[in-house]
Amino acid sequence: MTFPLAGIKVLEFSEHGFVPSAAAALADFGADVVKLERPTGDPMRQIHANRLVPEADGEEFMFELVNRNKRGVALDVETAAGRAVFERLVRWADVYITNQLPRVRRKLRTEPADLLALNPKLVVAKGHGQGQAGPDAEAGGYDGVSYWARGGVAHVLTPPGAPEPTMQRPALGDVPTGMFLAGAVCAALVGVLRTGKGVVVDTALLNGATWTMGPDLAYSSLTGRQMQMTGGGPRSPLVNTYRTGDGRFVNLVMLDEARYWEPACRAVGLPELIDAYPDAASRRSAWGELGDRFRAAIGAFTRAEFDARLREQNCIFSFYAVPEEVVADPAVVDNGYLMDHPTRPGLRLPAAPAQFDDAHAVMRLGAPALGEHSREVLREVGYDGEEIDRLVKDGVLGAPSAA
Repeated sequence: MTFPLAGIKVLEFSEHGFVPSAAAALADFGADVVKLERPTGDPMRQIHANRLVPEADGEEFMFELVNRNKRGVALDVETAAGRAVFERLVRWADVYITNQLPRVRRKLRTEPADLLALNPKLVVAKGHGQGQAGPDAEAGGYDGVSYWARGGVAHVLTPPGAPEPTMQRPALGDVPTGMFLAGAVCAALVGVLRTGKGVVVDTALLNGATWTMGPDLAYSSLTGRQMQMTGGGPRSPLVNTYRTGDGRFVNLVMLDEARYWEPACRAVGLPELIDAYPDAASRRSAWGELGDRFRAAIGAFTRAEFDARLREQNCIFSFYAVPEEVVADPAVVDNGYLMDHPTRPGLRLPAAPAQFDDAHAVMRLGAPALGEHSREVLREVGYDGEEIDRLVKDGVLGAPSAA
């Protein structure tokens, strides 16, 4: 395995989904990530118990998703002894990553200036809801608020006239925006390597939405209107959605119509159209009629039949997959896009979307139990067993009983 971030030490002091998912990506890339939690634990540990996400065979899969490959320390940083441990961990780290609101950072003295005073070469990464400036810089924000609703994603994905907005899937804004933050951290690490100076990184869920919504926002900025994806006349029959006879939708996307006209006609069983419409002008004037011909022909096939015909002609397409099909998709399986959990048979989690030297990502550790690695990590930063026992006894450090 190639782990490009091997040797990079990350101190994560964050909760919920967005920023922890960024740290999980860094861990997938080989970083040694220590997740710092308050003694009561990350509220994400209770997301299934609180029925915010459906339960699945008793597995805390959401917490595992954003906290795999990490070690865990539980610490009361508001005590003097806990603050001393925290400062030692900051000096140990190459990266500090958090989603604390500004008011919390001021209270805990974890502002970038506080951290860089302890470690001038530190990458300080912050995740926000709306961003670090403007009237809502101090306001909280989950992905359902800052990404899905405020970023316009829900609106453009809700059919016109629907009685209510389309419902968001769990962590739909958290996980991609976390990957954006992880990429920014990697860029900042290069900057520190080149200059020797610490870097402050900031990413917001709203910024993740604006990046995702780039085409729509560019259009609206020019026209003052929303881009409409329906109407406006017929489309090329090679760039459209159709339904098979057994009720499955298929998306054809062959933008180079001249190249794919013949194989597409053969795939749908209409070879007579090849010579009848030999050039772009003749086809374009008949797009509506051709779309109807394609629709009727495709409706005579089952999914399996049409899949085989499209593959035989090397067409560019995909059926609309349900999640159960995605986890079994040979492209997903053969490319290692899902990692096997090391201790929980059957649980597979998506790997961070990058591979190095063509190797598949590996989940080395499951998500830590609260304080699972407190003793181990503190020993690594210079505490002896007696000091650790005292911190545990005083309620500063959460840790399993000493072996």
